[in-house]
Amino acid sequence: MNGEQFLKELNVKLKYLPEEDRANAIRFYDEYISEMELADDEDVVARLGTPKEVASDIISQCTQKHMSNTQEQKTVRGSAKTIWLIILGILTLPFSLPIAIVAFTFVFVVVVMIITAFVIAIVGAIAIPWSLFVPGIAQKIYTLGYGFMCLGMGILFTYATTAVLKKIFNSITSRKRARMVINE
Repeated sequence: MNGEQFLKELNVKLKYLPEEDRANAIRFYDEYISEMELADDEDVVARLGTPKEVASDIISQCTQKHMSNTQEQKTVRGSAKTIWLIILGILTLPFSLPIAIVAFTFVFVVVVMIITAFVIAIVGAIAIPWSLFVPGIAQKIYTLGYGFMCLGMGILFTYATTAVLKKIFNSITSRKRARMVINE
């Protein structure tokens, strides 16, 4: 097979490569064959291998090159995205920090209210049977009344806290639902 036939067959084998890669490969092998200074009847395949083997090597090299480029682009995009997210986070800090503080304070207050309600109810529940062990009738009545009052206040406080929280969460979710209906 002479050089011209080799290049034609190589071009056919490389038909699925991108045009730029295929043209570069054909140009390279054209120059390489002309530099070899072969006689007209000398076989190119003996020196280079079959067009199928050469095409296989070229395709694997191009594939590797494109995979490396893709990974490099992803890394660059990921780094740029990370940098922009950091910048965005820093710029929104004056707005998001007060909101975070308010949200944390709200959660803290709710937890303290619930704990306080349970503690008051538990104190009342403990004071009621304790009234049997205190000396004197007046102290027993006082401790029993104190126990019932604490138990009632604890239950009332727990109920009020849960009712207020339900109202808050219902108003938040109803606003979200209203926005969704408006957007539809």
